[in-house]
Amino acid sequence: MERDKVLWLTKGVVSLLLVGAGLCVFGEALLQKMQEGRWFGLGTLSLVMINFGLCMMFDSHNHQIQYQLQQQFQQTEAQKKQDN
Repeated sequence: MERDKVLWLTKGVVSLLLVGAGLCVFGEALLQKMQEGRWFGLGTLSLVMINFGLCMMFDSHNHQIQYQLQQQFQQTEAQKKQDN
C-alpha cells in the first residue's frame, strides 16, 4: 500500500518535470529552426521528453487509484471487525 503512495507521488513529480523540460527543449528547437540551425535532434528529444512525461503522469494516476482503493478496502474491513 505504501509502495503505491510513494510511486504515485514520485512519478507525479517526475512527470511534471519531464513535461516542463520537454517544453523548454521544444522552445529551443523552435528557435533553432527559425534561425535555420540544427533543430531536428532537439525537436526529437523534446517529443520524447513530453510523451514520456505524459505516460508517467497517467501511470502515476493509476498508482493513486490503486492506493485509494486499498485504503477504502482497509477501512471497510476494519469497520466489519468493529461490527462483529
